[in-house]
Amino acid sequence: MNIKYLLILFFVFLFEGAAQTILFDEFYFEMPLSEAKKTLKKNQKKLTNISFGPKTVYAVRKKSLVNEDGVLISINLWSKNNLTLQKAEKYLLESRIYFESKNYKTVYAQENWSKPLLVKKNLPCIRFIDPERQVLVEVDPRGQGSIYNIFVTYYNYDWFLKKARGEK
Repeated sequence: MNIKYLLILFFVFLFEGAAQTILFDEFYFEMPLSEAKKTLKKNQKKLTNISFGPKTVYAVRKKSLVNEDGVLISINLWSKNNLTLQKAEKYLLESRIYFESKNYKTVYAQENWSKPLLVKKNLPCIRFIDPERQVLVEVDPRGQGSIYNIFVTYYNYDWFLKKARGEK
């Protein structure tokens, strides 16, 4: 094969890969939903024991894959087990420490972001953006009484901004 054609193929694959924003693990923005489901099934064991800090365990489940028109637009992870209020608070604190240790920048946090009882339900709890400004991560507590879960949602940053501005 001619070297010219090899170079062209190389650049096509290089730019194709660069255009895909990784949301989480092997999941990427606008991944076909059928492919995302196969990836979830293939990596199920690994994807049900994810840690964002000491003594935290999150899981990706079938309902974690959020799609629009058959393509993946975001992915939700949630605490693997139900949590007490005190554990939910620890999960929130550990998650913030974890993301900031990975050079994610906190771009929004409610005043009482680490206190599930005081978090305003109609607003996001805390948000981070990766150093390359491609992925937005949102961490939210949900629950009541003695049962809580912590949700971690990954979005494509540009898609999220367009959606927030009403452009999408």
